[in-house]
Amino acid sequence: MSIESPPATSATPLKHAHLWEIAAFRDLMGLGLAAFFLWIGYQLRGIVVPVLIGLGLAYLINPALEFAEHKWKFPRWLAVAMMVILIGALVTGLGLWIGPILTDQIRHLGEKGPAYLAVMADRYDIQVDEFTQSMNEFAENARKHPFSTIQKFVSGTGQVFSVTSTIMGTFGAFLFSLSLVAIYFVFFAWYFPSIQRSLWQMVESMEKPELSDMLGQMDQAVGDFFRGRMLIALMMSVMLGIGWWWVGVPYWGLLGFGAGVLSLIPYAASLIWPIAILLKYLDMSTGSPVSDDFWMQLLFWPSAVYLFIQFIEGWILTPWIQSQSTDLNAATILLVVLVGGAIGGVWGLILAIPFTACLQIMTKELLLPRLRAWRTRKSLAMTSHSTSALLKS
Repeated sequence: MSIESPPATSATPLKHAHLWEIAAFRDLMGLGLAAFFLWIGYQLRGIVVPVLIGLGLAYLINPALEFAEHKWKFPRWLAVAMMVILIGALVTGLGLWIGPILTDQIRHLGEKGPAYLAVMADRYDIQVDEFTQSMNEFAENARKHPFSTIQKFVSGTGQVFSVTSTIMGTFGAFLFSLSLVAIYFVFFAWYFPSIQRSLWQMVESMEKPELSDMLGQMDQAVGDFFRGRMLIALMMSVMLGIGWWWVGVPYWGLLGFGAGVLSLIPYAASLIWPIAILLKYLDMSTGSPVSDDFWMQLLFWPSAVYLFIQFIEGWILTPWIQSQSTDLNAATILLVVLVGGAIGGVWGLILAIPFTACLQIMTKELLLPRLRAWRTRKSLAMTSHSTSALLKS
């Protein structure tokens, strides 16, 4: 159904009209206000980002809360409390289970770092002797006398102290932001139905049913995309971690965790593949003598695991889950991810698919009906003109 603008009226001549009565001026003012609020949001990003993350998490979790309310007749506050407890238990359980593995692998990587640097220096003639010796001494002192080493490190120079203070300040800011996200999440999850109801009442008050339907489609597409992406990231993390552990790739826990985080962006987990091969190469070079199946262990098995799981993710999980939620095929998904990354960096990679899905819905609901109506009017005008010319002749 096309929406036509009301016919122009000559009740108020243009020279006597107020600025706010001119449509072009109102459009420019709207764009200016939008740009101003975006600038304010950027300047206050330390506060705005936790708010948006909390709102986004509440938006993603809301279907589960509604299910608990309607299926089990839980009051909203109880559903939110149980969800917070469940999320806290899952995070704590995963931390207690995976945390020691990741900590041990990080410690092992720190201990083997000097040996890895020595291998790279020897193979490729890189002069890192002094750096390697300093790293060895620091690692040995940290193992034998951890507290004195930390004290010496902190009180050594003003520059080191400044770097340490920056790191501690960043860590404290991260914990503060994390606590803000948790607080905002509880607040938005509790009042999300009221917020959603107010927004829909505002849309319905505009008396444009096609706008309400379009926003409903966008809501479903965006929500399904991010929920599906999180599911894919979790599955990729588990599959790659187990697969690389099975073929003997070192630091498989760290690699699997990194691949899971990168899998939030479609096809981005491929960045972990060469890192896995490099770590396998360095680990084999500092271990036992080269065996007959050196290249099989180094290249074939880590690559076979990655390519098999990437095949599952690229041709089964992502097209099936994301195509169902966004109505985009696999080729379009890959194209918009590359374009989004080139334009907007990491945020462009993450938001490219939901933005394209919303753009597709807007085109289908708003642009195409107008184009069809314009084409129909043009066809009728041409037919009328031809008929008039025929009658005159």
